[in-house]
Amino acid sequence: MMNEVQENSTKKSFAYQDFVLWHYRSGNRSLPIPGVVVRQEANTVIIRARIEGVLAEFAVDADELIKR
Repeated sequence: MMNEVQENSTKKSFAYQDFVLWHYRSGNRSLPIPGVVVRQEANTVIIRARIEGVLAEFAVDADELIKR
């Protein structure tokens, strides 16, 4: 069984202004949304992305992101 320190070390790491791809879920659909990393926190990554014409910041799990 992994302890918390080992679990955190296996999480993906992102740097400021990394380009990422996030799959935004809307109803039954999953839409690929390009974004940019603002910062990484303990359990989430804050990204800036445009959804439905609105630019906003979203807190997402690192496992939901793919570096571009």
